[in-house]
Amino acid sequence: MIQLEKFRKVMNQVAAEKGDFLLFGFFLSEEPQDKLDLVISSPWLEKGKLKALSEFVEKMSSIVGQKDVLALSKIVTLNHDDPHLQAILKTVQVENGLVVLQDTNLFGLEVKQAYILQAKKLKDPAQHVA
Repeated sequence: MIQLEKFRKVMNQVAAEKGDFLLFGFFLSEEPQDKLDLVISSPWLEKGKLKALSEFVEKMSSIVGQKDVLALSKIVTLNHDDPHLQAILKTVQVENGLVVLQDTNLFGLEVKQAYILQAKKLKDPAQHVA
């Protein structure tokens, strides 16, 4: 199992440098291997997505270590207008806390478990990246 507090540190440090996450959570679906997907969303990720994601992974690796990064199935980024993100934000609201969901259906996907550290709507629509 991943160490959530290490990843919370990543979330907080990156947010302090680049801006808040709308979503930062781990999802375990019914996929083979039972590995967690890290699902993230933030306005800064939408601009220059590949470079921003690369910088995020580099920062994450320096904090949690390569082993914990490789323990993830994948990293999924969602744009602010993605219906999947909107569905999660309607279901869950948490700011730098922890919401655990089990055996639920989110946006048409069966989720065995979810560990959501952050799920919050933008306070200022101007934060959206075009």
